[in-house]
Amino acid sequence: MSRPRINLHTHTLYSDGDFTVMEVVRSAFQAGLTHIAITDHFETCKIINPLKRMDFERYLKDIKAARMMYEGRINVLAGVEIDTNPERCDLYELPFDLLNSLDLILFEYVEDPLQGGIPLNELRSLTKDLRIPFGLCHWDMDRVYREREPSWLADRLVDLGAFVEVPTSQHYARQGRFLYEHSERFYRAFDRKVKVSIGTDMHHSLGEVGNISRGLDFLRSNGLCGQLLFNGKK
Repeated sequence: MSRPRINLHTHTLYSDGDFTVMEVVRSAFQAGLTHIAITDHFETCKIINPLKRMDFERYLKDIKAARMMYEGRINVLAGVEIDTNPERCDLYELPFDLLNSLDLILFEYVEDPLQGGIPLNELRSLTKDLRIPFGLCHWDMDRVYREREPSWLADRLVDLGAFVEVPTSQHYARQGRFLYEHSERFYRAFDRKVKVSIGTDMHHSLGEVGNISRGLDFLRSNGLCGQLLFNGKK
């Protein structure tokens, strides 16, 4: 069975992206992806026009329309990205009844002191009512956990039940290397333990929708393709 070609991190006009849901899905199909997730920013003050719960039904309707149009050709998934800085997002007033109708959730800045994200233990409490996959996106594990053993973090993530993104955007690089390259020792510790995803965090260029080759090469070189979210599944 062929491996999935996934991009589980894109943005549309529903938050701070430049394109419609249908335009993103069309680009994903043309790029030969097997899975594409729309993950607009949800109820955060970090950006000017985040997705709000009053627009949630329309958001889902547009994603479902694209799913139906491309049924059998590409798996179209509905998600959101949530800022874990409690000063920018009211984390404990999130509508989990609505969020559980999604396919996945991305949490950004978890336990990152530079961004004020909540610690992993608090995320565990926050997500106790979630019934869908959730993951940690564009995470600088090398900087946040520099003094920790990779196995220690892997065990915490297993306990939490979270997947971790391989972010392929140039925006997530430091000192000329991608964040996932800095954190390679942590990803290696995820083998047979922690699920992983690939995300381009596309906002302004449709060419970025299919730009997952670097992420796939990284997973292959570290023997992690078997840990890929949705591996062999719709």
